Amino acid sequence: MNTGMLERPWLAELYRGYGEWLLSKSIPTAALPEKAAAAASFFRKIDLDDDVRQPLIASDLLRIFDSGELRKHLNAQRFVCEHYGIEIDQSARSQARDLARIERGLKEAAGKPWESLLRQYRQALAGKPARTTAQYLAVAQAFCVDGQISGPFGQAEIVAYLSKVPGARATLSTWVSFVRTHYGWQVSMPPKHPAKVSIKRDALKLNDLLQHVASPQLASDEDLVAVLHLVYQFDSTHLKRHITSVDLEGNIQTKNGAIAVQKEMKGLVLEWAKRNL
Repeated sequence: MNTGMLERPWLAELYRGYGEWLLSKSIPTAALPEKAAAAASFFRKIDLDDDVRQPLIASDLLRIFDSGELRKHLNAQRFVCEHYGIEIDQSARSQARDLARIERGLKEAAGKPWESLLRQYRQALAGKPARTTAQYLAVAQAFCVDGQISGPFGQAEIVAYLSKVPGARATLSTWVSFVRTHYGWQVSMPPKHPAKVSIKRDALKLNDLLQHVASPQLASDEDLVAVLHLVYQFDSTHLKRHITSVDLEGNIQTKNGAIAVQKEMKGLVLEWAKRNL
């Protein structure tokens, strides 16, 4: 009676095989048919899965059933594993959980502005372990939700997110590298350990430097870089990487936006740009 609800002949035959296996493993009592009938829903759920094919493999069972369902139908699970020579070990269970976590995250992103970003990111992570992929996608999704990302973003959104989840920095950097490489977005991770600001020390140093660069055309390259570093907190060793251009009025353009330059600094900035850009 129960095989009649199974649409695939090979699954109906598998269910019949389960009944025979159960009979061979058990004492024949009046309760045995009910035990066999109780497993009908197990085989029916396999039958309803669009992706399952014969022979069944461990990942099929782990994808179709959660751990509670597998425990509930322990005999049916054992029969299928024995029939196809498969084994569901802890590693396989862990991988199935991670894959389910990935799919759950992508379903949650459906219809959101960042859905296509996450799906492309999923493809870019192909080849990495399921656990790593799940972690990377989860952080990227949380970042997108936090900043309501619908397009290019800058360091401000990164800093805001890391202020709440500082431990996500390493994982988030992979996401930032992806959008920069895949989409060409001009964004980079903020400095990991910003230099501790000492207003008194830096003010004295800047005052001394400004005396050396009173005539920008006569100032040394090192002094110009030192002034830009102190005033705008650029990394002095990678200044050209941070500054993409300087307009005719002396305002700075960076990968993460524009910086309005004070009139007292315009001559210095323009001189540095003349020499370096």
